Amino acid sequence: MQTPPVPRLVLYGLSVLVAIAVLVAATTSATAFGAYNPAWDGTSELREEVVDDPNGTVALESTAYAETTPPNTTAFVIAPTTAYTPSDTTRIEAFVDAGGTLVVADDYGPHGNELLQAVGATARFDGDQLRDEQYYYRAPTLPVATNVSTSPYTDDVDQLTLNGATAVSPGSARVIVATSAIAYLDRNQTGSLAPEDELGRYPVVTAEPVGNGTVIAVSDPSVFINAMASQPDNQAFTTQLQATNTRVVLDYAQAGPQPVLAVARLQLQTTPLAQLVLGLVGVTVTWSVVWSWPATLVTARRALDRNIPAPIQTRVPPWLSDLISMADEPRINRAEIRASLAARYPDSERETRDRVMTAVLSSDTQEREHE
Repeated sequence: MQTPPVPRLVLYGLSVLVAIAVLVAATTSATAFGAYNPAWDGTSELREEVVDDPNGTVALESTAYAETTPPNTTAFVIAPTTAYTPSDTTRIEAFVDAGGTLVVADDYGPHGNELLQAVGATARFDGDQLRDEQYYYRAPTLPVATNVSTSPYTDDVDQLTLNGATAVSPGSARVIVATSAIAYLDRNQTGSLAPEDELGRYPVVTAEPVGNGTVIAVSDPSVFINAMASQPDNQAFTTQLQATNTRVVLDYAQAGPQPVLAVARLQLQTTPLAQLVLGLVGVTVTWSVVWSWPATLVTARRALDRNIPAPIQTRVPPWLSDLISMADEPRINRAEIRASLAARYPDSERETRDRVMTAVLSSDTQEREHE
């Protein structure tokens, strides 16, 4: 067999690489805090954790709130990059009012505060960077919040490890996690402690009743990203937020663009009509393949005769070889072929023999016409 030239091999290799790149681009995202971002700043691990639970849902539309049982559901909104529409906030407000738990995690963007206001919460994200020169992980911009109050959301949580956080202005909310007493907000953006900076214990997680539900404000969405999940006690906090209810919704409706194949899969999982259409397509394709398999086998055998060495051809069923030979004799009619096949292979089904015979004769006639 002749070896393909080097340029052709290079083309094949590039084609494979392009196909892999397209597949990766269609299934993953580079968006910070993105559900399908497997990098350090994504939340793909949280998404996988939620999806693995039969009661977990990843939502790309706010309609998911209307499809839950609010008193048994905790919904997460992590670092929204665009504003929720009035119809979106109406659904979310109704969800909270009916007893749902809403976790809003944000730091410097305006959309977290917009959502808190829309649902009737009084807590707000401050927006300036939180620092701690003594209690931190790696750098003062990664403060460790060491003051944890007893609550259903903080069982087994002794601290939170933050990454570029701000603080929560609690309003009427209860503070359940706060920094050490020597943290401060870098309001002048000097990157260090200045005389005008106020040292104090700053809230980073609050909870407040709204309607019949609860709104929890977390001033650092990085608590939920892949790189910070393993830091004390972020994973325990995330797990406890989920455990307070039986259902979890990860709301990525306003979290930036999502990969095409991931969106298609979610639409298929949540849209009965799409499932029906896909099922019908699958049945049609399967039926077409089953019906056409004899002609396909004939074509394959003739390709073997022309291109494949004899030792490999012996793997072709002998009854198919006999049938092809009969088809090549134009003076033998259908009745004679049917009788001959029945005599030689009495154990085979008549329907199968007739279907193969029809396909072979039809294929043979077309080849003769082309010749």
